[in-house]
Amino acid sequence: PEVLVAAAAEAGLDATRAREIVHSDAFAAEVRAAQHTWRSRGIQAVPSIIFDAHWMIQGAQSPEAYEDAIRQILAGTAQEETA
Repeated sequence: PEVLVAAAAEAGLDATRAREIVHSDAFAAEVRAAQHTWRSRGIQAVPSIIFDAHWMIQGAQSPEAYEDAIRQILAGTAQEETA
């Protein structure tokens, strides 16, 4: 938990508030809801990168793979996978 507090402080956030949040269930419901959403959309690997809430790349990929995906998304030629 203290690593998270330190990271929050380094990012310019209030360390005391960050510590309170880390040691509580303040955002547990929101986190669980997000986990459910992305698991139901097919997340099966770490990392999983989601682009514009429509396209996903799972597992570690080369920089070229990300570049290609972004180019396809911007060009409108990317294909969405359905679960």
